[in-house]
Parts: sequence; structure tokens; C-alpha cells
Amino acid sequence: MKIPIEPNFRTDPKDYSEEERAKLKTKGLTEDTIGIYSSFHDLSREDLEKEVSLIAKSFGIYIEFNRDKMKLNGVKDWIYMVRLPIPGGGPISSKQWRILDDISNKYTISDAYTGYPSPSLKLTTRQAIQFHHVKKRDLPNLIREVAESGFLTVNGCGDNVRNTIACPLSKYWVFDANSLARKIANYFRLPLDLYLQVFEIPLIENRQFDRESFKYGENLLPRKFKIAIAGVLRTINGKYIIDNCVEVQSNDIGIVPLIEDEKVIGYQIYVGGSMGENNSYPTFSALGLPIGTVVNDSELIKVLDAIVTIQEEWGDRKNRHWARFKYVVYKMGLEWLREKVREHSGIQLGKIVKVDLTHKDLHLGWINLGDNKWAYGIFVENGRLIDGKNGRTKSMIRYIADNFDNLMFYITPNQHLLITEIDQPQKEKIDGILREFNYGFRDGKPYSSLRINSTACVGFPTCKLSFTDSERFLPSLIDELERRGWKDIPVSIGLSGCVAQCSRPALHPISWVGSGYELYMLKIGGGNGSLGEPLIDWDENSIYLYQVPSNRLADVTEALFELYEKNKDISEDPSLVFRLLGNKKIIEWLKGHEKTKDLMKPHKFDRKIEGYREYHDLLRKRLEEVSRYG
Repeated sequence: MKIPIEPNFRTDPKDYSEEERAKLKTKGLTEDTIGIYSSFHDLSREDLEKEVSLIAKSFGIYIEFNRDKMKLNGVKDWIYMVRLPIPGGGPISSKQWRILDDISNKYTISDAYTGYPSPSLKLTTRQAIQFHHVKKRDLPNLIREVAESGFLTVNGCGDNVRNTIACPLSKYWVFDANSLARKIANYFRLPLDLYLQVFEIPLIENRQFDRESFKYGENLLPRKFKIAIAGVLRTINGKYIIDNCVEVQSNDIGIVPLIEDEKVIGYQIYVGGSMGENNSYPTFSALGLPIGTVVNDSELIKVLDAIVTIQEEWGDRKNRHWARFKYVVYKMGLEWLREKVREHSGIQLGKIVKVDLTHKDLHLGWINLGDNKWAYGIFVENGRLIDGKNGRTKSMIRYIADNFDNLMFYITPNQHLLITEIDQPQKEKIDGILREFNYGFRDGKPYSSLRINSTACVGFPTCKLSFTDSERFLPSLIDELERRGWKDIPVSIGLSGCVAQCSRPALHPISWVGSGYELYMLKIGGGNGSLGEPLIDWDENSIYLYQVPSNRLADVTEALFELYEKNKDISEDPSLVFRLLGNKKIIEWLKGHEKTKDLMKPHKFDRKIEGYREYHDLLRKRLEEVSRYG
């Protein structure tokens, strides 16, 4: 059965969704016509009016409730997550870190139902910081205290350009991706007047933000919009290579520097990436495609403005499941988009060039920055900075911030933390602190390569989109796989609590995506420029391993590890091994495996299958366009 993906482009206002009508009432976040101020300051109720909760996202605030508690007593215990966008992941000074750490200690409450120790700071794949389990009474103070650090939570969530991410180390060599990220984020920042009014933040002189900026319309963008910038690293032999730690192709816009004679000579722009799907409609995850090149920062900003404007004008404002920019890109095509960019910006994009995006650095351990400067990358499991089974990591970072005022901190795009500007004499002292706080061990055992390379999003109990556990579950899954002897296998696992896939799981060779409570769907073959996809048998029109119980994930993952080990002579790249084997051979292997054969029942899921079928059909057409401009 054909279930078409038919976005409502250039939506007639009479067909606007509830979210679009709510945004219109604020005239682009400039007028409080729906009682935003009064709702946030009304402590007679713990939640927010629905329209206010929709607008609050652009202020970096999500209203949530503890779903474990609700299952227990049926009562919604309203709490809030506050997201602080930090373009390029930093820099965060030692003084700023102390402020943010103090905020977490005051306002991220301790609760047996969280499943992890509190307080905590959550580092994200978009180089942001999240404060979890915040009560409504504390929101205004928290937002004001964040502002005192020099940061703002605006653009943290919502239908606008989100936090611009970038390689955090590239700035130390021939390309300052971090500064470019801050420039782009500043350009696409939302109007501030209403935000400052609601949270009573003084508009001090250095926060006036008089600048050239993107002019958002009265109902902002149709959906969230993400921009990422790859970096440049110098290898041991002095060669410069592209560092794709940000996974540029998973974003609405990806920016890759072009290097010639150790200089940046321009940028290649990718469009149409997004991991999110929707199980109730035919949708798809997609990788961004190259659309062309520009020669400098000035042209780049003009082209970015044009692309975001095109999404603002064309994106579906009726159906939020088809409102991401990827549907405009894949449906309308790259030739159409190149011409629209020229109309809006006056710039004719240059030819597409071949770029190697396979190197992805996690930025962990000691890194020589040159000139007797060092950086150290701290592994933070799933981005949750706490004191727990992995040692006293949160306290360790605070101790370093308290005792070294010259250091700068950066959040990586893989949820870890970089400490930079370490002088040679400080290096030995930092090493001593790492040992003192027992860094590098989980329950007394050194971190395995499997643990270090795998990642998860937040999931239960707080994320209201999540079907099941993610952050709380992955560590125990790794524990079990380590117990079975797989700690050193060069295969990583991505895990997400739902199809929004915030942790970018489908860019790992093996990924598990929440499909129900304590149930997960397998996606296979992601990484190094390819997208992991469900285990579909296209001839049968069926999906296998769509709802695997959590207590069986170790069995399936182990069987896939064994399949990789039997076939690793094909390639050193696990994702390529799985892709070259293909779904039919993987299905055959799992049907014959003692630990998985009982799980191998075909699942008829027309919406999921047709969404991916349409993606492949459209992808073939778009790649033909790429070849014409390459």
C-alpha cells in the first residue's frame, strides 16, 4: 500500500497548526498577548497554560513530568528542563563554570525516581547544557543567574535556529570553527525584549546586542533548524584533515571548510539532514546533501540567511511531522534550491567538491595544542555530569575550575567536556587531580572502548517524547556486553528513547531506537557517511526486530558483534561490513542464531517502510543533481 509523504508547502494560514497560531499571537516573540509573564510567575499551579508552554521552548524551557512517578501514583509531578545553548560548545571560563555548577547544585533536585544521582549538569550532542528536574518556583531565578554568567537560554529549544555547533578544537589550528559558530548563532538569535521582560533580566549595556541579524517572521520557523560546522585538525605528521565530530550531514545545514595550502579558501554547504521521524506518519531520517560552495564568511552568512528564509516561506506549517527542512530539500530538489538561494542572496553557489568526512574525533585524553599548551578531553558517559559509578566527575570538574582560573572549558558534539589552555607546568597537576578523583573507571574497572564510543540521549523518565529508557539503560547494556567479553570490539552503539533520535544513534554501526515501553527497534549500518536504517526486507515488505524487549538487546547486539567478527576481513569499518553484507544476510544470520531466532518475526509496518522507500527514491534523484554540479 502506497502511503505518500505530501507536505503542505507554503501553507495557507487557514490551515495553520495549533503551534503556528500560538506563535503568531506573540508577533515573533515581541508581544505578550497570551499571558506569558503571568503564567511563569503564577505559583498557584505547577504547570503552564498550553500556549505558553509552546512559546516557552524558544526561551529554552521544556515543561515535563516524572513519568516513573506517574506510573506509580497517576499524578503528574510537573518539572522543567532548561537548556542553555553555547555556540561551538564554549569557551566557558572557570568563573562561568562555577556559576553554572552552583545553579545545578541549587535547582536540579535530588529524586530517587531520576535513576541517577543529583544534582547534575547534562551535556548534549548540540554542545548545550541542560538543567533537569527544575521546579517552577525556581525558573525565574535560574534564568536570571544563567544570564549573570554571560549566557542566555533563548534559542535553546523551539521553532528557530537552535544552538550552532562546531568542532571545539579546530580553533587551535588553521580554522576557527568556534568563532564562526558564535557569529552564526548571534546572527540567528531571537528577539530578546520579551524574554528579558518575562524573567526580569536587567538589560545591561554589554547585552544590548545591536547587530545585523536574521529577521524572523511573526510565527518564526515551521520547526527547529540546526546548523553544524566541521573543523580542521592537524595530524601527527603535520597534515590537515577535516574533523567531522559534529556529523555535519545530520543537520539542516552543514558547513565544511575547504583547505588549500593550509588556508581556508571557502566552504561547502550541505542541506537537508535530520534524524527525526514519526511512527504515526510516513517519515524518514535523512543525511544532508552538498548543494555548492562559497568563498568567504560574508557569502556564507548571506547564503545561510537565504536558506533559512526559504524554509520559513516554504516549510509545512500544517503538519509538524513533515515540517523539517529535509522535506523541502528532498521534495523540491537541489537545482530548485540553488536557484532560490541565488534569488534571495544574489550569490551563485560554486561547484560541489569532493570532501572526506570520515574522520570523527571524540577529543578525549591529552591533546597537544602546540606552544606548550595542552587540552584534556573528559569522557562523560551519555553527557550526564554527576558523581556516581564513573567516579566523582562533577566534583572533579568543579575542583579544577576552582583552582585554575586560566582554563577554558568546551562541550564537545559527543557530550564530553574539553579542558583547554593547560600550560605545561599545569599538565602534571591535572594528571594528579584525575587520579585523586578516580577518573577513568566505572565500578573500579577502566572505561572500555565500547563504552567510550557509544552514546545515548536522556529518554525516560523526563523526556515527554521518549517511549522508554535511554540514558539510564545504555550503561547497564554495556556492563552486560563487557561481562560477555566484548569490551574492546571496535563497534559502537547508539541508543535513543524515541524516533526523535537526539543522540544521533543511526550514525553508529548498531543503533537501538525506542519503539515502546522497554522496547527498541534495531537500525543497522550507520557511520562514515551512511545512515543506519531499520532491518527491512524489501521483498517481504516487512521490518525485523522492530520491538525487541530491553532484556534481549544484549543477545541481539552480541549476535551482531559475532557477525562482524566473522566478516571483518571485508573492511575495518563495522558500518561498511554491515552495509556490504546487506539486510538479507543479516536477517538470515539472526534467524539461525540460537540467541535471536525466536525474535525474528516479520513486522508489517507500512508507514515506516513507505517512508524509507520514498527516501531512497528521492535520494537517487537528488544524487543525480549532485553529480551535475560536482
